[in-house]
Amino acid sequence: MNTQVGKIAGMINETQDTQTPLQQKLNKLGKTLGIAAIAICIVIFLVGLLYDKDWIDMFMTAVSLAVAAIPEGLAAVSTIVLAIGVQRMVKKHAIVKKLPAVETLGSTTVICSDKTGTLTQNKMTVKQIFYNDKLVNIEDINLENIPEELQNLIRISMFCNDTKVAKDKTLTGDPTETALIDMGFTLGFEPAVLEQYPRVKELPFDSERKLMTTVHKLPQGYMVYTKGVVDELLKSCTIYVID
Repeated sequence: MNTQVGKIAGMINETQDTQTPLQQKLNKLGKTLGIAAIAICIVIFLVGLLYDKDWIDMFMTAVSLAVAAIPEGLAAVSTIVLAIGVQRMVKKHAIVKKLPAVETLGSTTVICSDKTGTLTQNKMTVKQIFYNDKLVNIEDINLENIPEELQNLIRISMFCNDTKVAKDKTLTGDPTETALIDMGFTLGFEPAVLEQYPRVKELPFDSERKLMTTVHKLPQGYMVYTKGVVDELLKSCTIYVID
């Protein structure tokens, strides 16, 4: 709960339910009717005593008037009205989970909405590469002198990838994988690189293995490229390369 996500969860739990305008008006109406009924009952009781009526009879009369003044059907009527609103929303292909939400929507004057592509583009971009035990910014890499080990890392990211690349370099696929291909293009790798070593076999990523593996045919044999969750990759590693 000390993390930022935990603080957000705490704020959600502490949020108080706010009443809709209809609920507020019904509460106000109920209080007004209640006070008016009590006042009228007191007046009738006192008038009856002034006319020498039996105080027990007048008390029972006052209580009867108080009970009669309470609008018992108000809650049922308001629920029926909201239910009719839900039915109308269903006809408009909108499902409302809570009845008061119908009335809240009817009281709305301004709706602020967002879709993917306005505030977000559903696009990921590689900004840094962890290489030689340090983080390297993409813009700081010398395109004319990229170390061989770093070139291999970029090739693996591009080959072990299911992104579809069009002739105009338009990328189609998972945002994470398209980000890796786009990184390769940014660092000077052309789409033709992907055709150098054709893929002959693939083990797709799954939730159990947590790895994706592709097998490519090279002039001198075959090469296996794998990417995935770090802890699963480390289990299969016996050596690592430092430039």
